[in-house]
Amino acid sequence: MESHLSSVPWTTPALWREANACLADAIRTHRSALAGSHRQARQTRLLLESIFPHMDVLCRQTCPDCTDICCRRAYVWADFRDLLFCHLADIPPPDRQLLDRKGGHCRYGGPGGCRLDRIRRPFVCTWYLCPAQTQRLRQAPAEMERVSDSLRQIKRLRQEMEVSFIRAVT
Repeated sequence: MESHLSSVPWTTPALWREANACLADAIRTHRSALAGSHRQARQTRLLLESIFPHMDVLCRQTCPDCTDICCRRAYVWADFRDLLFCHLADIPPPDRQLLDRKGGHCRYGGPGGCRLDRIRRPFVCTWYLCPAQTQRLRQAPAEMERVSDSLRQIKRLRQEMEVSFIRAVT
């Protein structure tokens, strides 16, 4: 548990604000050089939005009866790519980092599920499929292939977005 928490960035409100302000400033300063990063963020957003209806259905089918809710036991936080995506895609990032203390859980989890819009959640909250959701998807092979392919593309685009951003600002 200690190693997870030591790797959680920006756990205080001041650090969170500073990280977001620095990203916003870098994007403003290097706007023209970041055309590729903006394009990758837009493509990522479109792919995410295309699978959200599938994720909503899976959650409605599996989460209400779950006794081991991953959102309540997982140590989840926004990483650099999550923040970068939000800034490049003009999506307001969450107000605070999701996790801020040892033994804590995501601050946005509520009795009815996550209080963040899907597009504002860390990517891990989208790509992680619990065993029950995976089993449901396997019953619809075409849908599973579509969702899996989209997730692979999103992972690739997020990595490319980060690399092109770093190249543009350094």
